[in-house]
Amino acid sequence: MVDRDDVHEAVEQLPVSELDAALRYLRFLSYESQEEELIDAQTVSKLDNAVAEGGDAVPLEEIKRRFGL
Repeated sequence: MVDRDDVHEAVEQLPVSELDAALRYLRFLSYESQEEELIDAQTVSKLDNAVAEGGDAVPLEEIKRRFGL
């Protein structure tokens, strides 16, 4: 069984370059238990179009390069 100390230890071992991503993910996990925000029709349409387009997977490093991260 994993406890908070295990999670804290794993975070301490992360490279500094990954802390932002780790924090976003932990906040995402926390958000799951909260009330969900409604998505407007325009956003739903954009998401549906993106899913319909499909396409190839893009490696994380390529995404970081494209967005200057």
